[in-house]
Amino acid sequence: MKKIIVWDLPIRLFHWAFAGSLTVSLAIGFLADDDSLIFQYHMLFGLIAAFTLIVRLVLGVVGSRHNRFTAFPLGPAEVVRYAVGVVTGKARRYIAHNPGGAVAAILMFALVPLLVASGTGWLDEELHEGLAIGLLVVVGAHIAGIIWHTIRHREPIAISMVTGRKEGPVQDGLESANPTSVIAILIAGTAWITALFANHDNRADTVKVPLIGTTLHLGENEDEGEEHGGHGDEDDDDD
Repeated sequence: MKKIIVWDLPIRLFHWAFAGSLTVSLAIGFLADDDSLIFQYHMLFGLIAAFTLIVRLVLGVVGSRHNRFTAFPLGPAEVVRYAVGVVTGKARRYIAHNPGGAVAAILMFALVPLLVASGTGWLDEELHEGLAIGLLVVVGAHIAGIIWHTIRHREPIAISMVTGRKEGPVQDGLESANPTSVIAILIAGTAWITALFANHDNRADTVKVPLIGTTLHLGENEDEGEEHGGHGDEDDDDD
C-alpha cells in the first residue's frame, strides 16, 4: 500500500471552509442571545456555509472522480451492508467516501439550504431550530464515524483530509488538482466573502447578498410587518 492522493485541494478547501463556517454559525446560534450584536454573525456564517456548498455542488459534477456525486456509495443495499458491518466490526474499508460518510454528506447538503431558507423567513421560521438540532445530530454522527474509522482501520482519516493522502493502490489515486482551478476557487471565494462582510450593516441588522442583490434582515424576526422574513429591499428605510 502506498500513499495516494484521494482528496484533492479544492475538496479539502471546501471541507474545512464548510466545517468552519457551520461550527461558528451553530455555536453562535445556540449560545448567543438573539438580541446581541454577535447574533448577526450567526446568519452571516450560515450564508458562507451555503456559498461553500454551492462550490461543492459544482465539484460534485465536474470535480475529480472520487469526489463526484456519482462516486458516492449510496445504493440502499450497500448502505445497509455497511451499517451492519459497522455494528459487527466487519465494515470494509473504502478508498474515498464510505456509505456512512456519503449519507451524512447528503443530509448536511440538504439541511443547510433549508436552514438558510427558514432563518431568512423564506420558509416557516418555526422549523429553524428543529433543523439546526437535526444538523447537529448529523454532524455528531459524522464525527463519531470518523473516530470509529480511525480506530477500526488504524487510519487517521481527519489528517488525510488535511494532506489529501491515504494509503491505497496507486491506480486508485488522483493527480494533484490543477493549480489554476484552485486559484480560481480561492479568488472567487475570498471575493464573495469579503463582499458579504462589506455589505453588512450592523446598525440596520441587514446584509446585501453579493451577486444576488437581496437584502436580508439579520437577527430574530418578530412579525415586523413588511420586514418579516428579511426579504424586503426597500422597506428597511421606513424609519
